[in-house]
Amino acid sequence: MCLCWFLPPWLQVNNVGTNIRKPTVDYTSEEFTHIMSTNFESAYHNAQLAHPLLKASGKGNVIFVSSVAGVVAIRSGTPYAASKGTFP
Repeated sequence: MCLCWFLPPWLQVNNVGTNIRKPTVDYTSEEFTHIMSTNFESAYHNAQLAHPLLKASGKGNVIFVSSVAGVVAIRSGTPYAASKGTFP
């Protein structure tokens, strides 16, 4: 279901995430790229695409749903924590 049909035109919510739990030294480059691309890049580029509509509304707001894993160690996986820590 796409929330874009239910949200006002001045609000965008980015809530995306994927994870692969394993020791830090065991991640392949492809796994790291997949997690960062899904969790960070997709939300960033989605906000870029929404920018014209948000700006035109005169009161645009973007919400990035993150994770506590981005600020404290909870054994969720290093790439996941890094990708979620990119959003304040």
